[in-house]
Amino acid sequence: MLQVKEEDRKRIVGIAFKALLLDLFAFTIILPLFPRLLNYYQSEELGDQTSILSYALQVLEQFKYLIVTNKRASVKTGYVDKWDTVLLGGLIGSLFSFLQFIVSPKIGRASDKFGRRKVLLYTMIGNILSTLIWLFSCSFNLFLVSRIIAGLSEGNVQLSIAIISDVTTPEKRSRSLALVGIAFAIAFTVGPALGAWFASIDLSLLCPSLVQFGIYPYSMAALVGLVLLAVETAYLYFALPETIHFRKEIEAASRTEEPKGVITVQEIHRRLLDLNYVKWIMFAFSFLFSGMEFTLVFLTFDILDYSHMQQGKLLGFMGIISAVIQGGYVRRKVQIMGEKMIIIQGMVSCAAGLYCLSTTVNSEYPVYWLYAGVAFLAFTSGTVVNCLTSLASLQCLDDSSEDYALSKGRALGEFRSYGQLGRAFGPIFASGVYWIFGPDVCYGIGSVVMVACVWVTVLIAPNKQIKRVRKVKKTL
Repeated sequence: MLQVKEEDRKRIVGIAFKALLLDLFAFTIILPLFPRLLNYYQSEELGDQTSILSYALQVLEQFKYLIVTNKRASVKTGYVDKWDTVLLGGLIGSLFSFLQFIVSPKIGRASDKFGRRKVLLYTMIGNILSTLIWLFSCSFNLFLVSRIIAGLSEGNVQLSIAIISDVTTPEKRSRSLALVGIAFAIAFTVGPALGAWFASIDLSLLCPSLVQFGIYPYSMAALVGLVLLAVETAYLYFALPETIHFRKEIEAASRTEEPKGVITVQEIHRRLLDLNYVKWIMFAFSFLFSGMEFTLVFLTFDILDYSHMQQGKLLGFMGIISAVIQGGYVRRKVQIMGEKMIIIQGMVSCAAGLYCLSTTVNSEYPVYWLYAGVAFLAFTSGTVVNCLTSLASLQCLDDSSEDYALSKGRALGEFRSYGQLGRAFGPIFASGVYWIFGPDVCYGIGSVVMVACVWVTVLIAPNKQIKRVRKVKKTL
């Protein structure tokens, strides 16, 4: 029987948090570079009608003129062609999310069978390979290959959640899982700024002899990402123990608190039903929130004509508020109010934020409405996904040694895949609504739909964490 001390659990949670932070720094470095990267590839492959980039731009051109009424591109006229690279960047992001939708359940099942640590290290090899290809991606084709490999390899987030769930009791799980959200908030605040700064260093000028191997002006950002991933992999290899068996220790502790017995078929069905409810709530929320968030860059350009620096300040403002909410509010209140109540609060905040954004269009004080809306959305970002993840985790079985539908790796992988599916199609749908009807109608519709999501969550989301059981009766 494994004997795990409280300090050991805290140490493992800390390792998972630090490794995830490094991983997200490497992931977010590329985000502000998408428009300039795609512009670079466009200029380099200009006139090549056989390239994948040329074909993708032709498809976007057809999509753009299909959804734009009377070629209306924005509140300010004449910008329709300037958004090609932004839409293409969104399409690549959607591809990444769709690949995650496909692979996340498989990664989860593999972690149940072979162990979290082993599968995590294998996914890190894929991440390193994708970044290595990006380092030498002087053509769009190579860059696209790197993003495809990244989409098929990224498993750090879901495996970090599984690791934290392995070593924490249900009572402390939501508090510990809030660290995942804090890592996201910190990385999305600092990472894009790092990427923009390193992109200003042209490695092809510093090392012209390497140009023949594929080094190009944006290789420096890729090199930094590669170093971060290498450090993360080494850190995980030497510091992280296998955690899937730690569940046995929690089971042993539960024997002193719970009466002996086995889980019934009815309990299995109830948990599966609740887990399916949480999955669909996650899909609906991710579809709407990711779409509205993606169009925010359109809004700030159309209404306020924001520069890249002003965009960065706005996103930094959002990231800081989100980090404070997760570290100061969620971690303190979740044990008192429960996950469901905080999810509802976050969704209500999202509806309010989208209403503020819709008011920005015709307001005399658009900046105030914009920042108010972003503040509400930051609260949403810091609450909903973390607590939905915790609810999903609390439906899982403590015994993850078998490939049950409720084993942690498999269930959390499938749960994450629903969110990724929403993120894959949400930006495409929201962009269409934005360009057809305008930002005020787009965000107004989003606010109303989010209110509907609140009522659905009130009706079907499980209320509180489920009492844990030690053993699964193999009757299914």
